Amino acid sequence: MRAPRKNVSASFAVFLNSFLIVSTVIVFAVLLFLSYEGMFNTAVTDNMLDTDLHCYNIAGGVSDLYAAGDDTQFVERFLNSGFQADKGSIYIVDRDGNIICSNVSSEEDRRLPEDLRHFLNDNIDAGHYYESQVDGDIQTVRSITPVEGTELTCVMRSVFNMVEEKDEYLRVILLPVVIAMAASVFLFVGFTGLMIRPIKEISKVVSQVSEGDFTARIDRKYTDYQDVNSIAVSSDLSDMAKTVNQMIETLENQEKDREIFISSVAHDIRTPLTSINGFVTAMIDGTIPVDNQEKYFLLIKQEVDRIRSLVMSMTEASSLSHVDPDMMEDFDIMDMVDDTIENLTPQTTEKSIRLYSEYYGEGRTLCRGEAQQLCRVLVNVVSNAVKFTPENGEIMITVTPDRKEKKCILTVEDSGPGVEPDKRSRVFESFYKVDPSRKQEGFGLGLYICKQILIGHGQTITLGESEKLHGAKFIFSFPLSSEEGK
Repeated sequence: MRAPRKNVSASFAVFLNSFLIVSTVIVFAVLLFLSYEGMFNTAVTDNMLDTDLHCYNIAGGVSDLYAAGDDTQFVERFLNSGFQADKGSIYIVDRDGNIICSNVSSEEDRRLPEDLRHFLNDNIDAGHYYESQVDGDIQTVRSITPVEGTELTCVMRSVFNMVEEKDEYLRVILLPVVIAMAASVFLFVGFTGLMIRPIKEISKVVSQVSEGDFTARIDRKYTDYQDVNSIAVSSDLSDMAKTVNQMIETLENQEKDREIFISSVAHDIRTPLTSINGFVTAMIDGTIPVDNQEKYFLLIKQEVDRIRSLVMSMTEASSLSHVDPDMMEDFDIMDMVDDTIENLTPQTTEKSIRLYSEYYGEGRTLCRGEAQQLCRVLVNVVSNAVKFTPENGEIMITVTPDRKEKKCILTVEDSGPGVEPDKRSRVFESFYKVDPSRKQEGFGLGLYICKQILIGHGQTITLGESEKLHGAKFIFSFPLSSEEGK
């Protein structure tokens, strides 16, 4: 046996959203840190390679000058040229570190600075060599390259301020990414809030209804597709909100109908009981002579039959949606229609109503179900049409088999006044009467019973307006027999 599933609480949902947001921010931060490290390391490497290449090129240029017989003064002018001077401090030295020529004019003792002397002494035998040191935002690159054809060595030192690279990274990458990330998180939180808001509204309204407040409704901005405030509300949520409002309206109407029904039933039972009590009392005390008692016994029986009819209708209405498989049978739908027309002839003749049928099938059409109950549906619907159709009116029964959907569609149209659109869905509710101010026979259960019988057979019934007769138009279906189409 599977354990019952636990629903996710709202607090957990908030925690999950927060976790996702924080995780996203952390991932962005890690990626930014890695990209910064990559940028910084690339800049450091480029500076080293640039300095080393420059030192190598200078050593080659100086070698060519010495080979051509140029003097030291000419070589120094070469080192002080604009092309060379902006790359750093450049020294041409002998093996002891004595400066032969340089682009730095402030060297008084003509000897290398201490750090370069140590660098030269440690690496002079290594030939071409370079190193880099980073201290905070300052990168120092040192490079040595032997001058071919001489006993001299080119020593170069470049100092780079990494603040410019950091500022460029901040301006070009970090700031736009942070702004985009902040905007994304803001939009995510905003849209999440907008999407959660209708759910909270629905939950609040449902809670009010559960406490007995049937006047509560979900705000129109969550149910109307045209409302500008519903831009962040999905169509599924809008449909759900509409359904909830319709459900509440149905419950409100049923509550009102229940009150009317209780009052109506109390009246329908109290009136015959009062009559019965009066007749019996009068017979007991002799007010009604013995020779007249038979007449009053018949009146008492009529009142008892009325009470029994009411009780039976109420009992049936609660059980007709369940079909007994043993009672299922095949029947010819047109035979049922013809029998119904014939049985209602006295009522239609009395009002001079023309009742006829039209069949849009080929050959016989067999339906399957509890024939007696489905016949009751047809009789109830047609009888209802007869009741509301004026004299010299017209009622049409249409039968259309739909073998693809495995059902037979029936329509009953009349030339009566019809039913207002806002009341059409309610005529199938229990104890509902279209015009409660008018004295109508019955208890308002006829169409409700029809709907319950059809639900038991997996079918539907709806009410619309007749295009041809301009009155009411009931559309319902019976299930086709499995023999159809063979």
